[in-house]
Amino acid sequence: MALLVGDREREHAAHELRRHYSEGRLTMDELAARLETALRARSGTQLRAALNDLPPAVLQSPVRLLRNAAIFAGTAVIWLFWSLGMLVAFVAWVAANGPSLAGLLVFPLLWLGLSWLLWSGSRRRRAR
Repeated sequence: MALLVGDREREHAAHELRRHYSEGRLTMDELAARLETALRARSGTQLRAALNDLPPAVLQSPVRLLRNAAIFAGTAVIWLFWSLGMLVAFVAWVAANGPSLAGLLVFPLLWLGLSWLLWSGSRRRRAR
């Protein structure tokens, strides 16, 4: 007797099928047929039939995981020092010049813009 599958397993299979479609391994028609098979599957055998002939998901190596963690940690430290430096500069600006619209707009926009650049660059480095 085959083991029954639940919604979680069916959704995982559907996610994998969508990933294979986005990577160009399946056409829209193949995706639709395989999704129908996966979402109607009651047993593991039926679920595996939907994923037949497709490569399994690639797991990241421990070295890559460690590298990505180091990149993330380094980016977080740089961002923390950047944020503290911007806060000190903002307080110094306000103390020296008084609160002005220019200072109240420039510092937060500069902080947001450069923070976004830092984190998006980190995301690209981790994806390599």
